[in-house]
Amino acid sequence: MCRRINLLLPFIVCLILINGKSFAINEIRLNQTEKELILQGKTISREVPTQREKGRTFEAIGLIKAKLSEVYQVLVDFESYKRFMPNVNNVEVLHRTDSSAILSYTLSLPLGKTKKYRLSMHFDISDDTANLKWKMIPWQGLKESETIVDTTGYWLLQDFSEKKGYVIILHHVYTDPGNIPFGLGWIVDILSKNSVPDVVVKTIERVHQIYRK
Repeated sequence: MCRRINLLLPFIVCLILINGKSFAINEIRLNQTEKELILQGKTISREVPTQREKGRTFEAIGLIKAKLSEVYQVLVDFESYKRFMPNVNNVEVLHRTDSSAILSYTLSLPLGKTKKYRLSMHFDISDDTANLKWKMIPWQGLKESETIVDTTGYWLLQDFSEKKGYVIILHHVYTDPGNIPFGLGWIVDILSKNSVPDVVVKTIERVHQIYRK
């Protein structure tokens, strides 16, 4: 099912169902100003309106000189996330197939704070497009203070048609961190607003580190 919505960019949003839950796959479209920004090596970041009562959605877009398969391989190497993803202390792969995985994340935050959550991840690559989609699933035994309420999101990777040899990447994340104690509001930004563009930047750096030595 597809529907057109108006955001800062014109998007066509297509919803697919995974285990009964909808995920959005976007055809990335940029206006001229935005093209110029990513061609300068800058990352576009913005908040996306959400219909949910709590939580916030952010996304970031960047451009990388690489093969689509190279970026994809970095993103499906989940156990290596702790080497380059911001705040990721560990990712344990509980189960994996060629197109899906169950992952337990542990995040290390400032002041000794830790957050844990478990994701169901689905991923796919074709000749000119790749995507990874996730939703949070139960992790029995965690205290409320140890985890978050919810997170869903996706990566969309596409060959950039206007510049051969480049891949455009979009990282889209919804996060509801739950109740945050007074004075620790910065946790919300670390888990959403700040982390989404940082993840794009660190992923680009990781691809260059591995494939552009």
